[in-house]
Amino acid sequence: MQTMVFTGRLAADPQISDDFAKAVFRLIERRGVDKDGRDRLVGVNCVSWSRGLNEKVIARGLAQGCEAVVVGAFIDTAYTAKDGMARTAKELVVNRLTVLDWAEARDPEAASEPSEPRRAAA
Repeated sequence: MQTMVFTGRLAADPQISDDFAKAVFRLIERRGVDKDGRDRLVGVNCVSWSRGLNEKVIARGLAQGCEAVVVGAFIDTAYTAKDGMARTAKELVVNRLTVLDWAEARDPEAASEPSEPRRAAA
């Protein structure tokens, strides 16, 4: 299995299970502009299965727009779409995460108050 490194900004707040067992987020990176002058964006779906990382770092330190570096391996995940068709998706399974732009650093009051983690609906 190959190790991949991806740097980008979160497209939305991470989705975290109630027990912190799984966290899912999407990183987006700008890769120049197209011929019409629009940004060319590349994105990757990331999944973390590490409870400690999910609870202590992802839930408290990441939010939409935060910049992060993810090191991990791509896996193919099979699922059934809403239309009933079988599909596969690539996900980057997080082995290491470095936060370059902490969500708490954006709000001066966030550092003094413990933040409530954002959780996904079950």
